[in-house]
Amino acid sequence: MFVDIHTHLDNQSVIKIVDGDEVRILRTEGIHPWELDRHFECSEAKSRNLLRLRGVDFSTSVEMTRLFAIGEVGLDKVHKETFDKQVEVFEEMIRLSESYRKPMIIHCVRAYSEIIEMRKKTKATMPWVIHGFNSSVETMRQLLRYDMYISLGEVLYRNENQAVEILKDVPFDRLFLETDVSGRDIKDVYNKAANLMGCEVEFLCKQIFENYGRLEAAH
Repeated sequence: MFVDIHTHLDNQSVIKIVDGDEVRILRTEGIHPWELDRHFECSEAKSRNLLRLRGVDFSTSVEMTRLFAIGEVGLDKVHKETFDKQVEVFEEMIRLSESYRKPMIIHCVRAYSEIIEMRKKTKATMPWVIHGFNSSVETMRQLLRYDMYISLGEVLYRNENQAVEILKDVPFDRLFLETDVSGRDIKDVYNKAANLMGCEVEFLCKQIFENYGRLEAAH
């Protein structure tokens, strides 16, 4: 069984679980930092209304049960002109995550220290998955100190040396793999990671599915 912790289907962020020929899709919803402009009005009502337009109805427990995670959400310093708005919206997404007991799938570009500070400031307890991690081992260690999960995807192909260093250091019980927007088959990503780690694909499947189980149990 292969868990793709972050991919896209019909322009929607989802988690995909592949078991033989069967595919299970788990829904995630959030306000991506790229969606914001300088005039975005950050408020709980505004954030909820935007998510309602995508079919997330916070008034029904059934609807919230169907939503597996809040994401992808986060901070991106490439878009510096909206960074203050990003911080405000991200804090609101954390509130939703904690209130409804949903894990978060986090987009982070050049803002890892801010992500850590938000974790500390909000005293968040729900699992956070840093998707598409592509930074140093030391940065990863800092994230791990605050109980975050690390998800790897394109770094496995674009920078094998960096990927090997990360894979040597990341605890197995904090690791996820993903395809994001690459169009790759998640089975190929598992094979690539297993080759770089020198382990069996079956071992990775078992361990990552256990990691997914902890996200599920956190609800």
